[in-house]
This record gives sequence, C-alpha cells and structure tokens, in this order.
Amino acid sequence: MRSEDPERPYSFLHEEIAEERFEARRLIFRWTLGFALLFGGVFLAFWWSGSAIRFGAGRVSAGAVPTYRVWGAIRDAKSGDPVPWADIEDDPAGNPPYFRTSADQDGVYSLLTLAEPHNLRISAQGYKPVTLWIGRAWFVWWPRGEERRQIRLNPE
Repeated sequence: MRSEDPERPYSFLHEEIAEERFEARRLIFRWTLGFALLFGGVFLAFWWSGSAIRFGAGRVSAGAVPTYRVWGAIRDAKSGDPVPWADIEDDPAGNPPYFRTSADQDGVYSLLTLAEPHNLRISAQGYKPVTLWIGRAWFVWWPRGEERRQIRLNPE
C-alpha cells in the first residue's frame, strides 16, 4: 500500500513484496519460454524422425515419393550454348525407383527425385554422358529439399 503522504516512501515490507512479485513474473516467463522451446524441440524431433521412418518405409515398400528437386541448366562446355532436350535420369546402376526428365529448348531442367545420395546420368545426342552425384545423407536431409546444378557437357 502506498502512503497518502508522497514524501513518505514505501515501507521495507512493501518494497520486498513488490520486488518478489517482479522476480516471480520473470521466473514464470522464463519457465514458460523454456517449456515452449523444449516442447517445440521435442515436436521437431518427432516430426523429423517420423519423416525419416516414412521415407525408409517407402523405400522398402517401393512406394517412395520424390520430394527432392534438382534443377538448373545444361550447357555446352566449349561454347556455353544451351543443350536442348538433354535427358536427366537417375542412374540405372542405383536403387529403384528411377525418375527422369528432359531439358527444354533452352537447356533448363527440373527433376523431382529422392533425397538420398545417388547419381544422375545426363546425356544428349552429340555429347559425352556425364554422371553427377546429388542428394544428402539421411541424417542431414529434411523431407524436402532442392539443389541447383549447372551442367556442362563436352561434345563427342
């Protein structure tokens, strides 16, 4: 309680109560923030591990859904001109399922594939085929991702 006299300060007891209330509010805020961060971290860990399990189960049951996008442009290594209609595909020497696409008339491509590390095979008529390593290790990837790769093909 505040005294009616403005010259008279709070009593020691009132100062202590006000200080303890302030400290209690700070403590409650810290505990709430800590709990929210812990809850969010646990939620993130469960979500990430569930995604990894779904990805692994999809690989085993041959029901894997492509969630990793590799995109860029394919150019001639000597002239720098675009290589139209080049084929971009998962390397047949790797594990199925295989995904493939073709570049457009400007050499631009976008391939949706699996996030795991594997090889892509890029080929075009009149050019030497190229093998490209893409993807990320299972403990690094998120369920979705993308990678930009500019590819240079050497003429035969």
